Amino acid sequence: MKAELGAEAADLAKKLNISPLLASILLSRGIDSREKGELFLHPERIEYCDPYLLPDMRLAVDRIILAISKGERITVYGDYDADGITATSLLMTTLRELKAEVDYYIPDRFSEGYGLNATALDLLANRGTRLIITVDCGIKSVAEIKGINSRLDVVVTDHHLPGDELPEAVAVVDAHRADSKYPCPDLAGVGVAFKLCQAIWQELQGEPLADRGIELVALGTVADAVPLLGENRRIVSAGLKAMEKTSIVGMKALTEIAGCTDKPITSISAGFYLAPRINAAGRLKNAALGVELLTCDNADKTAELAAELNSINDERRRLKDEMQAEAEKQLENVDIDNTRVLVVVGENWHQGVLGLVASSIENIYYRPVIVISLSDGIGKGSCRSIPGFNIYEALANCQTVVEQFGGHEGAAGLTIRQENIPRFKELLEIEAKRQMKPEQFIPCYEVDQEISPLEITMEMAEELSLLQPCGMKNDEPLFCCRGVRGAYASCMGVDNRHLRFSVVDEKNRSVGAVAFNMAADIGRIDAKPLDMVYEININEWNGDKQLQCVVKSLEAPLQEIGEIEVNRDFLKELYIFLRECGEKAKPVYNDAPWLATRMRMLGKIATAVAVENGLKIFAELGLISINDKGMCSLVEGTGKMNLSDSQTYRKLNNNR
Repeated sequence: MKAELGAEAADLAKKLNISPLLASILLSRGIDSREKGELFLHPERIEYCDPYLLPDMRLAVDRIILAISKGERITVYGDYDADGITATSLLMTTLRELKAEVDYYIPDRFSEGYGLNATALDLLANRGTRLIITVDCGIKSVAEIKGINSRLDVVVTDHHLPGDELPEAVAVVDAHRADSKYPCPDLAGVGVAFKLCQAIWQELQGEPLADRGIELVALGTVADAVPLLGENRRIVSAGLKAMEKTSIVGMKALTEIAGCTDKPITSISAGFYLAPRINAAGRLKNAALGVELLTCDNADKTAELAAELNSINDERRRLKDEMQAEAEKQLENVDIDNTRVLVVVGENWHQGVLGLVASSIENIYYRPVIVISLSDGIGKGSCRSIPGFNIYEALANCQTVVEQFGGHEGAAGLTIRQENIPRFKELLEIEAKRQMKPEQFIPCYEVDQEISPLEITMEMAEELSLLQPCGMKNDEPLFCCRGVRGAYASCMGVDNRHLRFSVVDEKNRSVGAVAFNMAADIGRIDAKPLDMVYEININEWNGDKQLQCVVKSLEAPLQEIGEIEVNRDFLKELYIFLRECGEKAKPVYNDAPWLATRMRMLGKIATAVAVENGLKIFAELGLISINDKGMCSLVEGTGKMNLSDSQTYRKLNNNR
């Protein structure tokens, strides 16, 4: 729990003229003064940072202006995801308005891969390009840029972490450089491109760029899941508003085809409806479709392009659902309870959607996930992780079996030979045990406030919109409650994998609730009072507004557990857990920390020490046997036992 209603919340609420509930949420996020609160609640007041605080910005601007004045051909070299596509589109549009001779190049995801490659650079030089400006890539293309330096100039703009060596480019603009003084280092690739556009526009037009193209910057920023704080919060807030009345013809076509017109566009709708359609082009076909859409000013043409992207996105969704169903079928034969890293492998799975499948499985099982597509004995994989497990570090420690890999701590890609996959799985389990404590495999929720959804009014929910735009480092407000009653449960969605029910009370009040990927919990809804972790939103349909819970967990947030008594009650819970595992053919190993974690996942109170002592007591009483592989099983037909016959039990309970 982060914060509780109290005097501090009441004081901040009075200063900002907001409810104590909203004030408590602000306090939980470190916003504890009127000045901080007003800036957070009014992101339009956040000043844009000086673009020249970015390293090499002056060098970049001077070289680009020289190219424009001399009529040199400029090529914007982008990436095939939504961040790279919006960055390419923004820079293309801005340079065209400044009368530059400019085109663009985005590598093919499958034949070329991410970033600069020598073949593409050679092709561009032969076509007459004299200056390349990278967006959302280039910071690690040291060899590629060095190899082309004698034929053309390169300006790098990127937001990824640099390696040990910077490229020998005319300029390397990246807020993550060690010498950077930029106040907001977490810009997306399109954010860095925006800063470049601000600087060039001011130099050539003698006036600020203001918010020209801010819709593109916001879309790419949301899609790339960078922290929505500081300047990023200003960008996304302004950009989402601009999308609703955009003059960018392609953006208008995109919002229409995605069904995002005639209602406020939020970071959620941008992230779930707009960005996937842009991303789909690079995943399945050609990322150039996204750039063509966002830079075209012909309404008929943009309508055609938007329809094509929509069709590609439908195909992407179909492929993803089919692959995920195959992957989950594989996992039916995996001992999920004792597997820390999930690896699924399919023949000729589409590489463009591997990451989407990995993300979905990670959301369901809360485990690091690697999804591998095999072709002719070579596997291409996409990885998604959970907090506490650095997947990049893990892959680095598996280099004896991995051909290639790249990425960061939360997501990565790899190439591996088919015959190495079994050993790869073993090494990942070793890595997970090394990196993580068992309890880190339990989802951790940072709850803003404990309150029943039945106590939240429509006015309170509408006020919570002041926290928007929400995203990384500024999550949707999260609440919890204990002992509420659920009713009218049913399954919904594809394969009935989602759960729908109502939270009700004796006063006939009710609030609708949805729980994604939780259909297996339907039996719990009417059985007994529920604990919940949830978000609240407003569900609008045909002009009717209703509050709705989006349930994240049907357990109260786990509290820190100190020492617990190994008494009859605890031993009964442990025995029932072991018996149920046996009945369901779920293996149990003599690993007390992991068993305690498994019990806590089921809502039971347990610690490693208590479980270790409990197993010792059961062994002394002859209730369990442990084989040479460390597998525990209950001994049948033992009859009623006297706990005092166990020396360990007597010692722990002061009964010698």
